[in-house]
Amino acid sequence: MKIDKIVKQITKKLDAEGVQYEVIGDEHSFAISPTCTIHTNHCTIEINNNQITVNEKAADDIEDMIDLILEVEYYSV
Repeated sequence: MKIDKIVKQITKKLDAEGVQYEVIGDEHSFAISPTCTIHTNHCTIEINNNQITVNEKAADDIEDMIDLILEVEYYSV
């Protein structure tokens, strides 16, 4: 899957959960290098060659990524 489609899926999920985020990069930079970083208040999401990590922990898929983010964003002290 192309990185821009993965980024759109992730940002849609983050919007649905009410998580504030900032995407580093755009379509042009994705064409040069298939990597993206998304920052939330307490997490760094990295997408590199269809692999997703949250705070350097590998996520199996987008749903797993959301679970990791919500655990940190809303349930940590």
